[in-house]
Amino acid sequence: MKKTIKTFLACLLVCAVACGCVSIPNSETVSPKYFRNKSQGGVRGEMEQINFVKLRMDKPAEELLGPNDVLGIYIAGITGNPEEAPPIHNIGSETERPASGYPYMVRSDGTLSLPMLSEPIYVEGMTLIQAEEAIRSAYTLKREIVRTDANISVSMIKPRTYHVTVIREDVSSDDQRYSGGNVSGRGASYMGGMARGTAKALELPAYRNDVLEALSLTGGLPGLNAKNEVVILRKAYSDEFSNKDYMNGEEAGYAMSEVARRYNESGEINNLNSDLGVLRIPLRVAPGEQPPQLTSEDVTLYDGDVVYIQSREAEVFYTGGLIKGGVYPVPRDYDLDVMGAIATAGGTVGASAGATQANTSGKVGSILPASRIIVLREVNGKQYAIQIRQREMLRDPSQRILIEPNDVILVEYTTAELWFNMLYNMINFRLTVDDFK
Repeated sequence: MKKTIKTFLACLLVCAVACGCVSIPNSETVSPKYFRNKSQGGVRGEMEQINFVKLRMDKPAEELLGPNDVLGIYIAGITGNPEEAPPIHNIGSETERPASGYPYMVRSDGTLSLPMLSEPIYVEGMTLIQAEEAIRSAYTLKREIVRTDANISVSMIKPRTYHVTVIREDVSSDDQRYSGGNVSGRGASYMGGMARGTAKALELPAYRNDVLEALSLTGGLPGLNAKNEVVILRKAYSDEFSNKDYMNGEEAGYAMSEVARRYNESGEINNLNSDLGVLRIPLRVAPGEQPPQLTSEDVTLYDGDVVYIQSREAEVFYTGGLIKGGVYPVPRDYDLDVMGAIATAGGTVGASAGATQANTSGKVGSILPASRIIVLREVNGKQYAIQIRQREMLRDPSQRILIEPNDVILVEYTTAELWFNMLYNMINFRLTVDDFK
């Protein structure tokens, strides 16, 4: 019985060699020298961050009034009893400045409608001081309703806001960073996460309605599992989104799913629609590349605009063969060569003779580690098998090609290594000539 088992195991080893030692013959492989950084379009590790101040709008020396601003106006004897102090607003607020007076909203045409005036006062584009002078003139000079020395004051109770939707595929819905700037939440923003993506409706106050403010309120700059860019979809250019109420949570969710659907169909965010205003802002540029020339108008957000952070979940590489099969993200901000990719997957590079190969599928010992590396890469619809030998890779850095998305890395034994290890295992089984009689 013992002889039968040993004979069976020996035959299995011989058959394994006879059936083929490698997955792809050497004649069907190509040299790595033809793929050194080819189609990389720039080295990731050398890319430079843009100045994030460019994502902030230019603020004027003095803020100007506009529609939907809520002003605190006090006119002694008109809007309040001169013997009573005007009402105080925003005391204790961390975001709003203290104000006094009775609330009046600037109308959509930029005017104020005040008591005892036959015509509204146009205040759009004025400062608070200029608006106060215009109101004083209307009540003292034009109609002489109050005395010229009457107590008249104008202050800002609540600045106008802009309704903006931020769609992020790099932050999950359980991330607490959305609640009032609280960053204590761990979240689940990881590659391959199941609950990926959120849509957040914001009300950005005037002169803070820019890209930097929208990002800071929804988790900060794009995470490592997001593309290093910000996409702005302008509502004003899109008939499809122009009638959507972005302050409604359901509509915000619709916007996210609709943009994602159309992006998946076209493959390019720029191809969503010819009439859909799209602005892509790269956050990193290649060395020597001109940073984006952004104007204040480019980064200013208005009612109905959508800020879209795309996931880079598809930028992964795969491993197999004698290292554990898996899916790993290609780093966004630095380069990863084939040696680093094998190490990331838990494989062993440059192991000495006598060391046991890590993560092999067969739980048998081997005196020679696997040294044949195959990188499967698709270029222009055609697959290439790039063969790399570990010894050559260790001696020559040019052999260590950079990993690109969708690469498949296989680690295998060469024919000689397989035969040698087979004989080594046969010796471990203590086979003798008598076992084959």
